[in-house]
Amino acid sequence: MQKYETLITEHDHLDMLAERLSLTVGGRPDVEAAVHARSSLSMALNDHIEREDRRLYDGLIRKRDDGSPAAAALFHESFADLAACWDAYLHDWDADCIGIDWASFAEETVMMMERLRARIAEENGLLYRRALPRGRTPLPSTA
Repeated sequence: MQKYETLITEHDHLDMLAERLSLTVGGRPDVEAAVHARSSLSMALNDHIEREDRRLYDGLIRKRDDGSPAAAALFHESFADLAACWDAYLHDWDADCIGIDWASFAEETVMMMERLRARIAEENGLLYRRALPRGRTPLPSTA
């Protein structure tokens, strides 16, 4: 099983890539930069998901929610929904579509990045709760 620190580090990297994509779409239209930023995020996200042991979260959720299997199921359902939305977003917005309707792409990207970053924060919250009492990882910087 992966160490908590590794997962947290990967989450921090994903969060940085999501922020970069949000900043890219918040500026002047630049299809090439947006496609590159999104591709970097997508590759990192796919790599992370392949390595991540989702069963780890079941135990952490049960500890957080007094053993509630329903909480773990909801956690996984919300991930499945986010994954489906992410796949649709990638499918719907190829470079040509982005160039045709930058404003809608930017708006949808901002919403998707908010959802992704919220999920990352939720997962990190579970990981920090477990890792900090064991002295396994420092608190994140507030800078």
